[in-house]
Amino acid sequence: MAASASPAWFIISEFLFFRIPTAVLFSLVAAAGVIFATWRRGDKLRAQREMLRKTYELGEEVLSAGSADQILQKVRQVVPRIFSVSAAQLYLYNRQMRTLDAVSGDGRDTASIPLNDPPAGPQAGAVACFQYRTLLAIPDTSRSPFPVSGGNGTDNPRSLVFVPMMAQGEVVGILEMDRRDRSRELSREEQTLAQHLGNQIGVAVKLLDQRAVREQLFRTEKLAAVGQLISGVVNDLQGPLATIANVAHTSMADVTEGGAAESMAVISAEARRASEIVTRLVGFAGASQAPPQQVELNGLLNNLIEFREREWKVRGIRVRTILADEPLKVMGSQGQLEQVFLNLLVHAELSLSEANEKLITIRSSAIARRALVEISFTGPKTGLDPFSKGSEETAGATGLALCRSLITGHSGEIRLVEPVAADPTFQIELPRIQRSPAAGSDAGRGHAHVPTALVIEPAEAVQTQLQALLAARSYRVVPVKSSDEGLDLAQRLRFDAVFCSVHAPGLNWVETAEQLKSRVGRFVLMSDSYMPELAADFAGDNCFVLPKPLDDKQLDRVLEISLVRS
Repeated sequence: MAASASPAWFIISEFLFFRIPTAVLFSLVAAAGVIFATWRRGDKLRAQREMLRKTYELGEEVLSAGSADQILQKVRQVVPRIFSVSAAQLYLYNRQMRTLDAVSGDGRDTASIPLNDPPAGPQAGAVACFQYRTLLAIPDTSRSPFPVSGGNGTDNPRSLVFVPMMAQGEVVGILEMDRRDRSRELSREEQTLAQHLGNQIGVAVKLLDQRAVREQLFRTEKLAAVGQLISGVVNDLQGPLATIANVAHTSMADVTEGGAAESMAVISAEARRASEIVTRLVGFAGASQAPPQQVELNGLLNNLIEFREREWKVRGIRVRTILADEPLKVMGSQGQLEQVFLNLLVHAELSLSEANEKLITIRSSAIARRALVEISFTGPKTGLDPFSKGSEETAGATGLALCRSLITGHSGEIRLVEPVAADPTFQIELPRIQRSPAAGSDAGRGHAHVPTALVIEPAEAVQTQLQALLAARSYRVVPVKSSDEGLDLAQRLRFDAVFCSVHAPGLNWVETAEQLKSRVGRFVLMSDSYMPELAADFAGDNCFVLPKPLDDKQLDRVLEISLVRS
């Protein structure tokens, strides 16, 4: 009988049959897991590298964009593919209005989001991101602590991401990305990449602003060069024209025949007229920085009437002049007043294009200590303010909006009166030079210097307050709402002081100060509150920083210090 197998053999056989295959299987599974993890990690790294590549390419394209609309178009093309979002939107900070303005992408006007009272909906998230200056990710809008659901639209996104666009330490706008499906949230790495992209867009927006400033400076330099060129041409022309006029006047005495005498008279008159035209051209081309002088309004108006007489005859326009018998003398700039009255006459001409009866009436009169000039025309009544910014295209070279500023700079007033039963009339009031009995014919009192202040402030309440404070200190005030208007006026008028708000639209206050502080006696920057760092950095060399609202003591301190320094 064969010996039976020992129990140890059965134990070994059972172990080899059941345990060895399990170990092999476990090893295979572990190896497969390692291979899969390595593949996933490599795939994730490839995806991240692709995201980085697309993001940097988008950043380069954004930096080369020519406008905010072009930036938005590029963002909408690429951002959905990078971050797997449904849509993207840009909001730019409007410092003047304290709003976030949505970029349309096609040049059309869009709604603005007020920062103080934002509406319900995704706009509330954009405002929160701007105020907190940090990225805001909302995975579920229905459970968000911010009121980002609801609002005007019914189809709200399921998740939102708001990225602050930073440039030079300030928020210039917000990048909004939204999803309308249940896709995954942005990872921490993707949020960091989104913030980097937002900063690149912010730098691009800042570069656009600086580019606009450079273009404006280039235009200013170009106009200055044109003015110098015209001045040179005028100097070359004045000599020959004066010679022609003198020769014609001298020849008139030697000519006995009537026809020849009349021809010489015409030549002499036309030469004088050409000389006056080229002289006036100098005043129109450049900024006059000459000190104020006496200007006789009746003579100025007669010269302009003679200047436009031929054009009026061609257009079939009749002119009626009713000028005061006594001279109306004011203190100011001859060239600037000519610009104002010429632009008003040109505006009246254009208004008569559709009128049946084409008549312009020019009156001048003295009312107490004021000189009044009225220009009436038989044009249609519009009911609008022609001195607003939008009416400049019909106002000639300078624009009616600037006409008001020039007249205000002469301590005068200008308005358009449209009575029901009479023609529209421009009324211009200017202070007359008062003759003192002790001074005899000397109008020296009219030459007393009256300090003038330029106020660049968009808020009308602040303008009114500052005008009252300065008027109480014998200042005449020229108020404007943007830095661009202020720079234009500073090239035409002399100012003893400039008060500029940090929120003035147009050129930023840093560039405005650089261009104006060398031309004026003092430059005062008005901030919303007291900022010791700003005051320490900016103050000096007749530059001051005053917090709003201004009071008498602060204003007196600035004016007294500047007088001591000067």
